[in-house]
Amino acid sequence: MMKRKSKSLYLTVMIGLIIAVILSGCSGSKTTTSDSQASSKKQEAPGKPQYGGVLKISSPIEPANLGNPPEQVGSGFLHMMAPVLETLGKFNEKGEMQPLLAEKWETNPEEKTITYYLKKGIKFHDGTDFNAKAVKWNIELFQKAKRGEVDGIKSIDVVDDSTVRVNLTEWNSSLNNALCFWIQMISPTAYEKNGKDWASGHPVGTGAFAFDSWQRGVSIKYKKNENYWQKGLPYLDGVEYKIIPDAMTASAAFQKREVDASFYLPVDRVLELEKNDQYKVVTLTTGLGNRENGLIPNSGNPDSPWANPKVREALAHAIDAKTIVEKVLKGGYEVTDQWGPMTGSSYNKDVKKFDFNPEKAKKLLAEAGYPNGFKTKLLSWPGLEHESLPPVYQSYLKEVGIDAEVVNVDTARMYELIGTKWDGLMYFDVITSPDLPLYMERYLSKKAKLYVNIDHPENVEALIKKGKAATNPETKQQANLELQKAVFEENHMFFPLAITTMPIVMYLNIQDSGFNETYGNVYSPEKTWLSK
Repeated sequence: MMKRKSKSLYLTVMIGLIIAVILSGCSGSKTTTSDSQASSKKQEAPGKPQYGGVLKISSPIEPANLGNPPEQVGSGFLHMMAPVLETLGKFNEKGEMQPLLAEKWETNPEEKTITYYLKKGIKFHDGTDFNAKAVKWNIELFQKAKRGEVDGIKSIDVVDDSTVRVNLTEWNSSLNNALCFWIQMISPTAYEKNGKDWASGHPVGTGAFAFDSWQRGVSIKYKKNENYWQKGLPYLDGVEYKIIPDAMTASAAFQKREVDASFYLPVDRVLELEKNDQYKVVTLTTGLGNRENGLIPNSGNPDSPWANPKVREALAHAIDAKTIVEKVLKGGYEVTDQWGPMTGSSYNKDVKKFDFNPEKAKKLLAEAGYPNGFKTKLLSWPGLEHESLPPVYQSYLKEVGIDAEVVNVDTARMYELIGTKWDGLMYFDVITSPDLPLYMERYLSKKAKLYVNIDHPENVEALIKKGKAATNPETKQQANLELQKAVFEENHMFFPLAITTMPIVMYLNIQDSGFNETYGNVYSPEKTWLSK
C-alpha cells in the first residue's frame, strides 16, 4: 500500500515539478565548467594585464544600502559594495583568513585579546586617514547596531596610530574571521559629517574604486580611485552594476554585450549560454560562503503547530530533497541535510538520516496531535529560484495532510519578517562555512538578527558558546559535530534542502576577477582587467 501511494505521489509531484520549471523560468543553476571544458573555449592566452574599460555586471537584486555596513545584514550584496569598501582581511581558497588592510594580527586566548597591526599610508576616498581610530570606530558602529558578529568585545584600545587591540570578555575563536569579513571599513569623518542616511547611499571607503552614482532599481556606478593604496591598481576605469530583475531581459542584455557578466540567471539560460564559446560559467566549488536553501518554521510561536519537534521532524520526512534538486534545480546544487555540504569538514556522518517517507511523516503528525494535518502558510520569496519551489513544497506537504497556503511576499517585506515574526514556513537562505559557531549564531541563536521567530534550544546555545570558546582546532571541531546533531537530529530547527554553487556567466575576456575562487560573493575588483 505504501509503495503504491509513494508511486502516486512521485507522479503527481513530477508533473508539478515540470509545470513549476516551465512557469518559473527561474529555477537554479548549472555546475562549473571543468578545466577540460574551459580549455576548449576559443580564447588565446590573455597575456599581461591591460588598463582601461568598465566592468558591467547585471544583478536582479540590489542592496538596501551601500555605505552603512552594520545595517546590511546579508552577505549576498557584499560583492556590490566590494569595489569601494575593504576589510581587514580576506579569505583565500582554503578558507584561511589573510591580511588585507591589516599587515598582520596576533591572537592571545590566554589574555583574551586580538591585536591588529595596520598597513600604513592608506586613506579613505575623502582624504582622511585609515588608522587605528578608524578601525575602532567601525567596530563600535557594529556594536551600536547590536550585531552578533561583534558580541563579546569588552573594549577596544588604540595602542598607536597603526595598532588596535580588541579585548574580549571571554575568548572567541570565531571573532577574528568575523571582524575581518563582515566589517567593511567606512570613513568615520564622512559618516559623522553627513549622517547615517546620507552614508547609506554614499559609501566612502578605501577601495580601488570610488562611489560615482546610484540610481535605485537601475544602476550602481563606481569610478577608478586614482590614489589607491595598492600601487599600479586598479586596471579598470570603473565598475557598473545594472539592476535587471527580469531574467529574460538580463539574459538578452548579456548576449547583446550590454553587460560583461550576469548573476543569478535561470538554469535554462545558464545551460544554453555555457554551450557558446564566447562565454564561461564560473561556480563556487570551495564550499566557502555557498548559499544553503531550505525551509524554516516559526517554532518560536508556542501557538504554532511548528513549535512541536515531532511536527518539524515530520517536515524532514515529507519532502523529497533529492528529486527537487534533480528535477527542479537541475544542477548547480548539491543535496544536503545539515549545515554545509555533505563532503564538508564539519559534516557529522553520525547524525540520523531523515529520508523521504510520507507515511512516517503522517505517523509523526498523528503522534503530535494532528492526525488530520493542519493549515499553515508558506511564504514565497520572489526572484532567483525561490518562486519555483513553494508550489513544489506545497504538493509534498499536501500529501501528508499539511494544507500550506502559498503567500507571495516582496523582498522588502520578507526582510522585515525575517527580523521580526512570520506565520508558518519561510524560505531559509544562509551562508555555509566550516565555522559553525560563527554562522549558526548569526541565524539560530537568541542573539541573531535574522530568523528571530524560532525556538532557541539551550543545548544549541551552549554548543555555540563552546565552539567560540575553543582554543584549539580539536575542541572546535567537536563542537561543530555536536552542533550538527543538536540542530538537525534533536531539535529539527530547519529543513535544509541544497547547497548552490552560485554560477556567474561572463565573457572570456574578464581576467583575474577572483569570482567564486575563494568565498561566495567575494572577488577582487582591484585586480580585474579586460583583455582586448
